[in-house]
Amino acid sequence: MTEEHNGDVRLCFRGMYMQGRIVPGLMMLLLLSLPAAARVELSGGRSQTTHQDWTSVFFAELVGDPRPVWKLDWAPAMGLGHFDARPDLPGIRLHNDVWVGAVGVRLYLWRDAFFGFQGALTDGKTDALSTPYEFVSTLGWQGRHWQVMVRHISNDDFHEPNHGETMVLLGLAF
Repeated sequence: MTEEHNGDVRLCFRGMYMQGRIVPGLMMLLLLSLPAAARVELSGGRSQTTHQDWTSVFFAELVGDPRPVWKLDWAPAMGLGHFDARPDLPGIRLHNDVWVGAVGVRLYLWRDAFFGFQGALTDGKTDALSTPYEFVSTLGWQGRHWQVMVRHISNDDFHEPNHGETMVLLGLAF
């Protein structure tokens, strides 16, 4: 290895260390800004990436009270999710577990339908979630104690490969 390469490795490890401190810090900051009456959601489901390859996924989320903006309501939202590892496909690396920590907003559209958008940091890497940052888009429907969502997580083509993960989640809310 060259000296320059060793510096790159040290920089990479320093970045992972900082990322490991930033995600919990951002989550804690948002947690402190949420009112005591925040909605807690626990959701699970199946996620697909390229070639119809599926895995199990789980999310725990906190959603604040809705606040009016024009004729719509929005709420602060944060979540922590986990993707199970799965066997690699030819030329596609999927064998790592991936954790996702996300912070953003949920916009309530019509009745109990909503759209969510979050920025996320990841721990773990696959060809589906290939960068330390990702974007989370969610379209869902919720009741008082349940929710169903379709969610997509991707890096928006900032880095290749960018297969992303698309999932269907069902959950309970408290």
